[in-house]
Amino acid sequence: MKGKLADRVAIVTGATSGIGEAVAERFAREGARVVLAGRRAERGERNSRKIVEDGGEALFVKTDVTRGEEVKALIAKVLERYGRVDILVNNAGVLGNIPFEEATVEDWHRLVDTDALGGIYAMWEVLPIMRAQKSGNVINVTSIDATLSTPHEPLYCFIKAGMEHLTRCLAKEYAAYGIRLNNLAPGLVATDLARDNPAMFRKLEAGIPLGRAGTPKEIADVAAWLASDEASFVTGATIEANGGCVR
Repeated sequence: MKGKLADRVAIVTGATSGIGEAVAERFAREGARVVLAGRRAERGERNSRKIVEDGGEALFVKTDVTRGEEVKALIAKVLERYGRVDILVNNAGVLGNIPFEEATVEDWHRLVDTDALGGIYAMWEVLPIMRAQKSGNVINVTSIDATLSTPHEPLYCFIKAGMEHLTRCLAKEYAAYGIRLNNLAPGLVATDLARDNPAMFRKLEAGIPLGRAGTPKEIADVAAWLASDEASFVTGATIEANGGCVR
């Protein structure tokens, strides 16, 4: 299958639903060999089968990104099968609508372990491979909450802001090796996770200038551009897809 990502090996975490599922499907349509990672085996296998049935190439590897040893095993399986890693999309994440004084240590660990360490574990494993290849592309899916300073979400905002700055630091550090690292920061997106609280979803959606939440496909379209040679001069950037929400 030919496309702007033809024959590239792409790992997408959190690929069992929502944005990750859409990114995996879009990358496959662009010709990438996609490795889907996530905790829900049934959904992950279903998503990989769908890609194959549609003419793409896909592999699902059950992975909990909060466990470094599972991330290491994921990358080992990718190398065993394909011998390289061209694209990493750190998409796995959880939300945290918790006022600061009500947050517990367990709440902090839950968000840090998934939204920060999950991506860090993956980059620890993948960046040396990309450095040896002298090429590679990392997309960290963050959020407009990294800069919007949203009330009742201090944990989430803090972690996403930290990941965005880490990405910028690493973009400078690895540019000499032909590796690009960027942030993709969605606004409100109509995923199952976002719709867990219908009243909050409707309230947030009402404040979007375009009048609606984004779709996972729209975020995947931006990810496909960032991963492609069309964005070959883009590194250390944060690309927002937010329907017009501004600081």
